Amino acid sequence: MQLTKKASYGLIAACELARSDDRACLSAASIAQRYGLPVPFFEKILHELKRAGVVQSRQGRGGGYLLARESGDISVRQVLEALDESLDLVGCLGSGDCCELTDICPTKPAWSLINQRFLGLLDSLTLKDLGHPTSEDTSHS
Repeated sequence: MQLTKKASYGLIAACELARSDDRACLSAASIAQRYGLPVPFFEKILHELKRAGVVQSRQGRGGGYLLARESGDISVRQVLEALDESLDLVGCLGSGDCCELTDICPTKPAWSLINQRFLGLLDSLTLKDLGHPTSEDTSHS
């Protein structure tokens, strides 16, 4: 599995919203400009996250986007799935095209187990976790 740009930028946007002080609103433009990325793409991504209930928006002066829930209540998996990201590590685990060996493949049970643990990890990691890495997370750099 390799994340799409949309999923990667969506996670960036969600992390920026999680880090904003006092649940202040941030505009798509301010997030995009911080990273030198296209504003229209961030607007589209934030709209999709809003539609999925991950973020909310406020209109008017001081408006923009903010998280719909506390950062500790939004998992990385929820953000990625809100952007229609396929999280299956290999094609035969999802609903997409499978290889011709699916029914006899000796590695499919291993991939299934690895995929389950991977999804469990994405469920357990929240936006709050990404904003505050533990010493264990930073010791491998």
